[in-house]
Amino acid sequence: MLKSIRLEGETSTLNILMGYIEKLDRALEELKREQGEHPIFVKEGSKIIRVRREEILYLEGYGDYVKIHRENGKPLLSQISLRRFEAVFAEKDFCRVHRSFIVAIHQISYIERKRIRIGNELIPISDSYLPVLMNRLVLQD
Repeated sequence: MLKSIRLEGETSTLNILMGYIEKLDRALEELKREQGEHPIFVKEGSKIIRVRREEILYLEGYGDYVKIHRENGKPLLSQISLRRFEAVFAEKDFCRVHRSFIVAIHQISYIERKRIRIGNELIPISDSYLPVLMNRLVLQD
């Protein structure tokens, strides 16, 4: 049952509600900042390099190595397995599309004929990973 709020004598109730709404807004903003600003640290040779998730285009497996393709700068070559990256990125922003590729969903330009276009690169999609990718995408009719 809904109760109406009268503004004549109930300004304190309205102020309390507005305070709760402001607290929720601040908490949501902080949560968004925390999720977007969790960098990963990748060891390349003798250096440990900070990489923001937003700058990653895709990851490409090379046996025991992974090449991290980024928006800016040359790719990084790390001795972390693709499976380990998949566990770190077990979220909606990244998706494994092939045994050798994990893509950042927000970087996809288009998908056509079992290939993904990210920047100037075409990345294959294997049949076994296609349903997982399609479930992660928000499709509009």
